[in-house]
This record gives sequence, C-alpha cells and structure tokens, in this order.
Amino acid sequence: MMFFLLLMVPFFGMSQQRGHLAGEVFTMDGKPLAYASVKLKNTSYGTSVTTSGSYTLSAPAGNYTLVISYANYSVREIPVRVTANETTAVEKITIQPQANQLREVIVSDIQRNKFSRKETSDIARMPLANLQNAQVYSVVTKELVQEMGATDFNSAMSQVAGAVASNGVNDSGNEVFLRGFNAGVTMRNGLPSSPRTANEIFNLERVEVLKGPSATLFGAQVTSYGGVVNSVTKKPFESFRGEVAYTTGSWGMNRITADVNTPLNADRTALARFNVMGMTQNGFQDAGKQQAFAFATSLLFKPNDRTTVSFDADIYVPEKTLLAYMRNTQKLTYGTMDKVPLPYDRALLSDDIMTSRANMNVSTELAYKISDHWTSRTSYQFNQSGDKESIFFVPTYLNDNQIERRYRIFDRYSLTYNSLQQNFVGDFFISNVKNTLVAGIDYSFYKNTDLSMSPAFLTFDTVGITDQAWKPITRADILKSRDAKSPGDSYGRSGNKILSGYLSNVTNVADRLFVMLSLSVNHYMADETYTFTPNKDPKKNTVRTLEGYEQTSLSPKFGLVYQPIKGQLSLFANYMNSFRNMAASQGLPSDKDLTLEPVVMNWKPEQANQYEFGAKGELLDGRINTTLSYYNIDVTNSLREVSQDVYVQDGKLRSRGVEFDFIANPISGWNIIAGYGYNDIKYVKSIEANMNKRKNWAPKHVANVWTSYKFLQGSLTGFGLGAGINYVDKVYLDVQEVFAVPAYTTVNATAFYDKPKYRIGVKLNNLGDIQYWDFYGKPQKPFEILANLSFKF
Repeated sequence: MMFFLLLMVPFFGMSQQRGHLAGEVFTMDGKPLAYASVKLKNTSYGTSVTTSGSYTLSAPAGNYTLVISYANYSVREIPVRVTANETTAVEKITIQPQANQLREVIVSDIQRNKFSRKETSDIARMPLANLQNAQVYSVVTKELVQEMGATDFNSAMSQVAGAVASNGVNDSGNEVFLRGFNAGVTMRNGLPSSPRTANEIFNLERVEVLKGPSATLFGAQVTSYGGVVNSVTKKPFESFRGEVAYTTGSWGMNRITADVNTPLNADRTALARFNVMGMTQNGFQDAGKQQAFAFATSLLFKPNDRTTVSFDADIYVPEKTLLAYMRNTQKLTYGTMDKVPLPYDRALLSDDIMTSRANMNVSTELAYKISDHWTSRTSYQFNQSGDKESIFFVPTYLNDNQIERRYRIFDRYSLTYNSLQQNFVGDFFISNVKNTLVAGIDYSFYKNTDLSMSPAFLTFDTVGITDQAWKPITRADILKSRDAKSPGDSYGRSGNKILSGYLSNVTNVADRLFVMLSLSVNHYMADETYTFTPNKDPKKNTVRTLEGYEQTSLSPKFGLVYQPIKGQLSLFANYMNSFRNMAASQGLPSDKDLTLEPVVMNWKPEQANQYEFGAKGELLDGRINTTLSYYNIDVTNSLREVSQDVYVQDGKLRSRGVEFDFIANPISGWNIIAGYGYNDIKYVKSIEANMNKRKNWAPKHVANVWTSYKFLQGSLTGFGLGAGINYVDKVYLDVQEVFAVPAYTTVNATAFYDKPKYRIGVKLNNLGDIQYWDFYGKPQKPFEILANLSFKF
C-alpha cells in the first residue's frame, strides 16, 4: 500500500499543478469595472476586479469558462485555459452597458467604500497610491456631493476632516479653513485660478484637499500654509449619457442643471461633455437675493494611441448682494455674536444693490505617451474674474448700540492668470529599485487692475442695532452719497511673473518602504505697482509707484512611508514647506536698537515649515479608509511692527494639531464618514498685544459625521436615508480675544429614491433651526428644505 501511495504522488502533484490568469475589465466609458466578480464557472476559484481594473487568480491547470459578474448579474462568459506554472494574459474585457441588465445597476452603489476614492494622479503630480503617499489629503467626490444634496461649494465641503468652508472676508470667493489658516480655492485642474466669485459645483468631478504647506509642487502664490484646494472639472467619456436636474425649496430656490456627454464620431476618438446651470433664490433675511448662470464644455480628441488632446472652458456669472465681515467688534461688550441684539432676519442693505461678477476659465492639455514608462503632459490655462459697478457693504460697530452702514464701490476690478506647465512623469529602475519621478516646469503671470471709489470706504448712515426702521438702501441712494462725498476714482495696477521648476521622486527602497524627495526652485518677479489717488483739489492728486523686485526661493519636501501590513496599513512622516514673497518696506535689521533710523529693507521670504507623522489604513478589503496624524507648522521670517510702519523680520506663528478621518462601508449600502480636527495656533513672537494669543478666525475644534443607507435589493431598491452633524468651535474676530462667534452644531438629513433613470431627493438643512454665524460674523441660513428631481439618460 505504501509503495502504491508513493507511486501516485507524482501523478497527484501533476494534477494539482497550478497556473495564473491575469487581465482587465473595463466599461465602455473606459473606466475600471471595480469590484466586479471574476470566477471560473462551476468552481470555487475566483477573485474581484481592483480599483485600477485589473485582476489575477490562481487555479489548477485546465480549460474553464471565465465568468464576469456585477451586482449578481452575469455580464460576460469567455473560455480560458490555465497553463501549469505560467501566467496567462486574458485579453482586455470591455463590458457593454446593455449586457444582462447592467444598465439597471448604479455602479457607485456596489463599489466598496464608494466615498473613499483617493487614488488620483493630481495629489503628487504622479500615480501614487494613498498608502504610498506621506501627505495627508481628502477627496470629495461628485457622488458624495449628490447624496448630501449640496447646492453650493461650502455645503459640498462639509465632510472634509478638520475643514470649514465659507465665503471670503468680503464675500469674494470661497475659503477653506485648514490647520489654522484660510486657504482660498485657487487651483483648477492643478493650475492657478483666482476666482473673485464663489466657486460653483455644477461642473465639479471632485475636490482634492491637500493638507499642509504645499509650495513645492503647487507654488506659493496660490496655496496657503494650511494646504491647497484643487477643483477637478468633469471630463468626457466614451458613451452617450446625460442628466437633467431641478431643485426647488425654501426662499424661492429654483436651480436647474444639465450634464450631457456624447461621442462625436463612430470610433469614439472625439468626445464632448456639456454642463449648464441656472439658479435663483431669495435671502432668508428681508434682503439677500442671488441668481446665477453658468456654462461649461469639455472636448477630448485621441488622434492616435499615444496622444490625447483636451480642451475645456467654463464661465460663471453670479449676481448677489455683498456683505463684508463685521468690523470693529472689539468695541462691543457683548462678548459673543449671539448676545448682540441685532435682528437675525434683517439685512443691512437691500436687494436693489446686487453685484454682478464673472469668472471664466479656458484651458487645453496635450498628453503624449513617450514610452511604456514615460508620459509628457503640457497644460495651459487662462483665468479671468472681476466686477463691474460692484457695491459691497462693510458694517462697522461704533459701540454697543450703533452700526455705521459703510460701503465700497468697484467700478471695474479685474484679476487675470495665465499659466503654462510642462510635466514629464515616469518610472525607472536603479539596481532593481523602482523610482517614480515627476519633473516639471511652470510659468505663470498675474495681473490685477482696480478702478474704484476713493476713499476706499464711505459711510452712508448710522443706525441703531435694535432699530426696526432701517431705511432700505437703493443703488440710487448709494450713488448719490458717493457723488457728494468722493473726489473721484482711484486706479491701481499690479502683477507678477513666476517661473518655477520642480523634481519629485519616490523610491521604492524595499517592498514596504517608500521615500519621497522633492525640491522646487521658484523665481518670483513682481511688476512695478502703480496707484493714482484723486483729491477734490486736482492739484493734490497723488501718484505712487513702487519698483518691482525679484526673489528666488527653494522649497523642499520629504516623505517617508513604511507599510507594516502591505497594502493595508502605512506609517508616514513628512517635512513640507511653503513661503510668501515679501516686498521691501521701512524697517530695521533687528530690534536691538530701536533708535536707529529706519531704512528700506529687502526682506527675505516668509517661511512655513511643517513636520507631520501619522498612520493611514485601508482595512477589511478596503471597507475602512482612515488617517490619523499630528502636525506642527512654524511660520517664521514674519514682519513684526516695532514702531509705526517700521518692522523687523523676526515674527513667528506656530500651528499644531491632530486630524482624524474615517470613511467606512461596513455592509453593502451603508456608508459612514467621520472627521475631527484639533488645532492650536498662536503667535510665538509678535507685537506685544498678540503675544501667545490665538490667531483670529481659527476654531480649535472641528468635527463632522455623515452616515447613509441605501437599499440595494428587494422592493425598496434605490431608497436611501442620510444624516449628518457638523460642529465648529468658537472663533475670535480679533486677536486680542475680545469678541467671538460662538460654537455651533448643525444637523442635516436627506431622503432619496435613486434609480437608473431618475432620482428624487429631499434635503433638510439645519434641522435644529439654530442661529449661527460664519467666521466673519455673517448670519447663516436657518432651517431650509430642498427637493430635487433628476432624469438620467
């Protein structure tokens, strides 16, 4: 018997010899059919498609039928052969949209952890997985924006850990609080864009929020020390599809959007996508109306297998009343905004004073595959935004009982950015060690022209805080007041040019160890600044010019990542840098002898240096995506005023904190997002009044939670519920910590019915109907209800 068993061992081993199959599964849109099931029919051998569209499986040698299924629908069966001790490449499988009811499946619903998609080449300007990247970042997808029922950029950003989005100081653009600093939303598809308007979401594919100083790869002029916010617009894909949506609700909300994608030729080498938006809504106060129109187009051409040419453009024209932040709040004795007896439902202006602004972007890109390992990407973008005959109000407290209604008028204001960027991205090996490199050069020039009222601010009248008889101000009233008080228009122009080059290399030192080394050289060229200020006596008109200057700065970046559990857990540390160019001004070399005569000082750039360490996890087959980190940002070389208009360059600001985000998909259909940020920011060396005080407009604690469940099977398929909570700690409107906007907690909820052909949704904002204010003391919306209906084709 023993002899017989020994004799059978070789035959048994031969029958169990195994081989491998490897291939890819994509949709007609050219997108990976992630998480589709790949199985050998009538066997237990199978796997699933990765987020990149690939799969590998192992099985005993033999002939089989490979079955691709998706959401329990079988979509393709093909014969395959597994050869012993070999990996057999299966031809790329493209799934037709009509195959076995695949059209009846909403793709994003059945993907594991659908809100955790962080794989993007924009973050590091190279293909780099989240677990290989030492930088912390968040990605807000259009699917999350839709589920939350967001109709504006600030709402769309509500689930970014440690972040708070709001309109800017003067109701211009959006700002996102990150790590103690306010970051303007100034990047579009990785290139500078400086909108004077709030950002619209009708054409957004996703928003990428990079945490920490990021000048090395993204430049210093349009990034903040807390991070950079990059808006990625929608791009065309390879099938005909579209969606038309209508939203209505509180205060006369009417918003319509349309998104249409279509191939332009039979072989799908020319593609187009069009988006349009129109909206109007009254203010929740007795004034505050807004309306807007926007249009975007994106074209893509593939002249050959190696080349892709894209073009896109968008224009956004909003019209609204503008209210700047509350000035002189340090004169109040109330302590916090909620104690000021200012009527919450009263506006300080009227709907007759609406300002029309415009923002336009035009960009083009040429991508060329040099080889299997190297690609070239050449990008150009033009951005222009501005006002014409705009009026915004600047309410200023005189005391506990009175407010001056001040105003500012811009007859014409224009911001223009032109950016040209060239990147080479590829990988190479040194002694079997893989390196991934991006080498780039970036040239941009910026111009600002300003024709506005002089002096900058004028007072229309003074009103009582509790007075219910405020006069509704008309545009005619403002212009009459201006004619009586202003000597004329001032004019100013400024600009700069920036030439930078950068290298960033990630070395896969060992199987689980990655090292990033990056460096940029930034040459800043400020143009001559010109200003003209009128006077009622023309002989006293003043003209002032400041000479331009040039500065060259280095910006390094270092990252280290180790994966104790490969593909699931990484430990990381980083050093990151940013800076700000400083124009020459009156100053002293130091504060050792303040009796010295001030001279014009050529200051060094202000520097922000961050070190950070933490852990990232993508656990339970991707169902949990989480990040925990600690950071320290030191801002040095700041100007410190030692006497009136005389400075020394030894100021220091320090920001420290902890951030945590958690995105989970515990079971199919149930999604959870949670985030928390703690920030301690204070002046370490500054003027005496600021020493060891907290920077204004910076909350210490920020937290967010969103959870939703959508039925994927049964009679309720497509029905879903969601709810979220946002907490923002109090912020001081002044560094001396005299007056604060109180902490607030808002609760939002949604219910929806989402089918492949249509979607119906209801969104409830501020369920508690609380009164709360943004960082600048401007009241925010009370309870709001919105209803949405969309048709898909």
